[in-house]
Amino acid sequence: MIIDSKGKLFGKVSIIDILILVVLIAGIAGAAKLFKSKSALPIMDKTETYTVGLYWEESPEFAVSAVKAGDIARDLERGGVLGKVIDIQIDKAITFVETDDGQVVVGSKPGYVSYHITLEGTGTSDGFGGVIFNGADYQIGRQLIVKVGGAIFQGRIDRLEKKG
Repeated sequence: MIIDSKGKLFGKVSIIDILILVVLIAGIAGAAKLFKSKSALPIMDKTETYTVGLYWEESPEFAVSAVKAGDIARDLERGGVLGKVIDIQIDKAITFVETDDGQVVVGSKPGYVSYHITLEGTGTSDGFGGVIFNGADYQIGRQLIVKVGGAIFQGRIDRLEKKG
């Protein structure tokens, strides 16, 4: 007989043991299928050239003046290279000052400048309007501390466009 009086298959394995084994195998197969399925997020692996604009209202003039075309811009927090400097525009610093009567006026601060730096770098679209540079995701408005050439200062991404 295949099943004996104690409910064992061939006198060795119980039916409950077999059911547990079947459930375990089905669970492992289901988990494997789940992890092998395609991600719900649109992942693009096509690297393209992007133009990145950095802007800040008030930075030390000596730091910004040290930047020149061809310098590499790196995000110090995330470590990603954003690209090479292709243009830099320097203007008067923009400082907001509150007067004694409570009004806010725009002024300037000696020794400080505002700047627009244009970079060109290679990255991948994240599928949601941002760009991934060296594994880090960036969007317009992102504030960061950048090292450009030998200078370090703050910036904010004000432009992020695919070139061409």
